[in-house]
Amino acid sequence: MLILAIETTGKHASAAVIDGDGNCFCAQSEGEMNHLREIITLSDTALSKAGKMKRELSHIAASVGPGSFTGIRIGVTTAKTLAQMFDIPCIGVSSLEAMAAGISCDERYKSCELIVPMINARRQQIYSGIWQNSTDLPLIKLNEDRQYMIEEMLEVLSSEHKGRVCFTGDGIDAYDDIIKAGMKDFILADKEARYQNAENVAVLAAIKAKAGEIIHYNDLFPDYMRLAEAEQRRREGTLSSRIKNLQ
Repeated sequence: MLILAIETTGKHASAAVIDGDGNCFCAQSEGEMNHLREIITLSDTALSKAGKMKRELSHIAASVGPGSFTGIRIGVTTAKTLAQMFDIPCIGVSSLEAMAAGISCDERYKSCELIVPMINARRQQIYSGIWQNSTDLPLIKLNEDRQYMIEEMLEVLSSEHKGRVCFTGDGIDAYDDIIKAGMKDFILADKEARYQNAENVAVLAAIKAKAGEIIHYNDLFPDYMRLAEAEQRRREGTLSSRIKNLQ
């Protein structure tokens, strides 16, 4: 088994290669939102670190979202293209689940019972979910991962779950003041552990591959979790027109 994992849902693109023994080799962009220009180079760098060639790959994995709409499209398209070129299967990984898995493997956050990744969706909205912290992967998901208002997620945590929470993701960059005002027993992940990273995607992809959770490249799709703003406006405009025509 040799998996190339691609992560382009956040600000910094990254790629990682993981083998059947769990050895993982990662390359990450220093610049922001350079996904289209750098993801192939990053993939080549990760393969070079592993001492492997593209033709040796057994699977291509991609973080399918949520996150940056443009970034998701770039990552999924790149994964599908490479998988088609080498006629190998794909593995789709949730960016939220990968972020939670990364925190679960970090000794600094072992005191937390719950892990809550938060990706900023703007206007006090986040893409988020709740996972039970554990040393065993995959983690147990405790609620639906979807789009929330930040206050809604804090209310869910306060009313439905107990235990110390570790928040991670760029949602805490945007809404840390709201979190601090609404929560008591929590930790904010340090910045070096806070954001999307292909290494976490690779680890989950390896678990999925061993469990047989693979798909044909034609079946790898983005998970935006909501419509793009332009599409929302188009639909709202269409609905308004229909209402006016009925009046």
